[in-house]
Amino acid sequence: MSLTLAALVPILAAAGAPLLKRLAESVGGRTGGAVADVVIDSLAREIGTKPTVDAIATAYDKDPARTVEAIGRVEVERREDWAVMLAEVNQTMRAEQTAPGLLTRIWRPLFGILYGVAFLALALAVTRAVWNSDVQAINAVASVSGLLIAFYGTGAGVLGVYAWGRTREKIEGATR
Repeated sequence: MSLTLAALVPILAAAGAPLLKRLAESVGGRTGGAVADVVIDSLAREIGTKPTVDAIATAYDKDPARTVEAIGRVEVERREDWAVMLAEVNQTMRAEQTAPGLLTRIWRPLFGILYGVAFLALALAVTRAVWNSDVQAINAVASVSGLLIAFYGTGAGVLGVYAWGRTREKIEGATR
């Protein structure tokens, strides 16, 4: 099992670590990246576990009070670092919104539309196959279910991070 930084969001919320929680939410489902690595390394070092999301989650499951205390120390001690990282993560989306190239400005909303069309197409195809009792079509979909889970799961992750970020920006009045 290899969790992403987003899996720590409930733990960080329970620990009362708003900056770390926002960083984890901003990074979303990505497993790597400089921000994710720094957060994971800092938390793991303070908790005294391996620098993986899995190990941090396991430490929380085993001893929530000790883990929450360690997360609180990391939140306070590196508060300025987390604020700078959070600003840098958000800067990318703002730069895309003002970029001169059309595709650079619209790729996220366009991805959302295309993802919705692809999801609807699959849903209609499966519904039609079930409605018509087309066993061969149902078996064909079942045989590629792993691929479909990866395809739609990845797309949902990208779309979810984008939608969440845009909602937060609109609430905070950061964009038009």
